[in-house]
This record gives sequence, structure tokens and C-alpha cells, in this order.
Amino acid sequence: MALAQQVNSFDLRLGDQIRYILGGTGKRLRPSLALLSGGATGGIREEHITLAVIVELIHIATLVHDDVLDEAELRHQIQTSNHRWGNEISVLLGDCLFAHALRLAAGYPTTEVCRRVSEATNTVCSGEIVQTQRRFDADLSLDQYLDIINMKTGALFAVSCELGAVLNGAPPAVVKSMYEYGANLGIAYQIYDDCVDIFGQERQAGKSLGTDMKKGKLTLPLLLLLQHAEPSSRQELRAMIFRNDQQEQQRLLRLVLGNGVVTESLAAIDKYVTRARENLSGLPTNVYGNTLGSLTEYLSGQSRLLLREAVAA
Repeated sequence: MALAQQVNSFDLRLGDQIRYILGGTGKRLRPSLALLSGGATGGIREEHITLAVIVELIHIATLVHDDVLDEAELRHQIQTSNHRWGNEISVLLGDCLFAHALRLAAGYPTTEVCRRVSEATNTVCSGEIVQTQRRFDADLSLDQYLDIINMKTGALFAVSCELGAVLNGAPPAVVKSMYEYGANLGIAYQIYDDCVDIFGQERQAGKSLGTDMKKGKLTLPLLLLLQHAEPSSRQELRAMIFRNDQQEQQRLLRLVLGNGVVTESLAAIDKYVTRARENLSGLPTNVYGNTLGSLTEYLSGQSRLLLREAVAA
């Protein structure tokens, strides 16, 4: 409801486009984290609802821009804005969402919220730029990949949880724990989402799949495949990944499924899920904190289900 009400804050002539973009059926993870963090550290107030709107506006803006870059046609089982109205309008719509989010953040009595939201937005956009710069770069290391996804996904997860605690005046140690929980959960989620792009089914995922490979984005499963390959075959694997040939992509999928990449991908997700769970150890026990813990269990379970189905297919 609070997100839908933001349509009235834009130029009336943009109403249909903004309503369409904000009306998607996404998971709303980031606003949920802002609210859950608030509940876990003292209670949810109107300030937390506004924070939830802010982080979701920023997230949606990045998705609008991502879809332009990836030339994606579907997201959450509906047409992307770029497929519907073209790249020019979509880029500007994303800019409008960014600007409105920062305007809302500037409305808090303390400048800390606006400063941290701005910093996180800068980090997210910088992560996207770095990833774009490293497209078709088969020398990308695992550490560099993890740094990129921490920037483009972990940062917004982290600030959602951090500010949920800050708005309650939580002690610095609790604020730090919530920040780290969000960052670790965000990294785990992005690895999972990258696996979905390779192993998932388009109908089930509700978005265009295979876009990472088509655009030269090397994600964890492909990086692990290259890492395991014999030096004599690594160059040919690199060429196969970037040629975007449908038959070769099927062969790549078989290679990924057959050499331990699935197990290692799951282990990487579990590593960051475990860290996120540990970050919650110092929180008071209540329904909100328990739900934050349940999110880690859910993500771990979904990851196992995805990769088990991929192996069985």
C-alpha cells in the first residue's frame, strides 16, 4: 500500500508507467528486511515503513536499468518496461525512482539515513559498472566476483537491515550485526540468483534466463567450471561461454552439472547463509528476529531444491 501510494508523488503524465513498474510481483526482500530489522531491534514505526519504501524504490530502479542493459523481456512474469516502452523511457523512469527515493530519505530528522542510503545507492551502481567493465573477461577471479555481488546486492540488503536498527537507536554492536547479516544474506541470495540464471526454468523463474551468459557476465558456476578445467581445454571453454550458441550452451550446462560445480555452488551459498545466521546470535529473541533466521533457512532450502532439480533434469 505504501509503495503504491508513491505513484501520486510523480508527474501525473507518468502515472501509468510508474504504477506498472511499482506494481510488479517481486519478493520485496529489501523492504521486508528493513521492517524485520526494526521489529527485531525495538519495534516497527512509520519511519521504518518509509525506509522500506525507499529501499524498494532504489531496488526497482536498478532492475529497470538492468533490464535495459540485459535486453530482458520478462521480469516476474510480466513484460519489462524496456520491452514495453523502449530503452530511453525506461532509463529515465529508473532515474525518477532513484531521485524520489533520495527525496524521501532527505525527509528524516537525521541526515544519517539519507547519507547511508546515498552511499548504498552509489555502491550498487558502482558494482553494476564494475560488472559491466568485466564482461567477457574470463580472467575474473572468484574474489573479484564476490566483491562485485557484495556491491550490487549485498550493499542494499545491508543498509536495509542497518537502518532498521539505527531508527530504533540500537547500540552500535547491534547495528553492526544487522549490517553484516544483510550483507551476508545478500551475497548468498545473489549467488543463488546467479545459479537460477543457469539452472532454472524460465517459466518458474518468471524472468528471462540465460541473460548473464549472453551478456558476458561470468557468475559463480561458470567461474568454477573454468577453474576446474584442464589448462589445455580452458581456452576452448572460454570461447564456448561467450559464443552464445544454443547447442554449446547445452553442452556447457552438462559440463557444469558433471564436475562438482553444483556442490561447490551450494557450499558457497551455505557459507554466507551460516555467517548471516551467526550475525543474529546477539539479538533479543522475538518473532521478528526469528523470521530473519527463517529467511536463512528458506534460502538454503531453495538452493538445495534448485540444484537437486538441475542434476535430476
